[in-house]
Amino acid sequence: MPEITEYPPGSPSWADLLCKNGQVAKEFYANLFGWTYDDHPAGPGVVYTMFSHQGVPVCASAEAGPGQENLPPHWSVYVTVDDLEAAVSRARAAGGTVLFEPFDVMDVGRMAIIQDQEGAFLRLWYPIKHAGAGKMHEPGAITWFELATTDPSSAQDFYTRVFPWEAGPDPNTPFEYTLVKLADVPTAGILQIGEDWGPVPPNWGIYFGVNDVDATVAKARELGGSVIVEPRDIPDFARFAVLQDVEGAVFSILRLNEW
Repeated sequence: MPEITEYPPGSPSWADLLCKNGQVAKEFYANLFGWTYDDHPAGPGVVYTMFSHQGVPVCASAEAGPGQENLPPHWSVYVTVDDLEAAVSRARAAGGTVLFEPFDVMDVGRMAIIQDQEGAFLRLWYPIKHAGAGKMHEPGAITWFELATTDPSSAQDFYTRVFPWEAGPDPNTPFEYTLVKLADVPTAGILQIGEDWGPVPPNWGIYFGVNDVDATVAKARELGGSVIVEPRDIPDFARFAVLQDVEGAVFSILRLNEW
């Protein structure tokens, strides 16, 4: 599959991990997914680690810096936009909060951080030199983006006002699930946080594609990670599990039946 070099506006295009110990994160994910990594200086005392699969960048990580010490390790999702200021204005008009106004990320792009009405954070990305992940929707790369929220209806209204998304019930899942589409292509999902989940805040999460969910779960345990949701099937579609890395960051893994 050719490397992705451009994303249409409204596309989830990148994810990165905020971690406590960069070396611990690098060793865990490199061993789990077979990734390689390269460290890039990103300012005084800041290192941005690019993870690659078969030589193609797929995501990144960085250690928590000053002011981030109390943040738990977590993955962040980026959505590409073609006009950052306009997207920020739409988010504000839709009832969201703008946590960081548009700013330059060196010479690779521009970014803003917003929060929806239920509290989930999302990063808006205007690409200059960095378009996003060079591959997606295959083993070793991000395969799906999903919002877990306390109010799917409110979230649907918010995000369809910010991005050129269409959203509605997914008729192919055996539970309530909102499918988000961009130009009629499935792009992300919205899921109600269950009462049995415990104190989970609204959040954007990611699924990494794998060839064998059960083997990856066993490997994660071997590397010091833990399992939140044991491997289970979505009938006629996929098998997945939800994991935590060594420092507690949550992510999911997925194998589509079509692979």
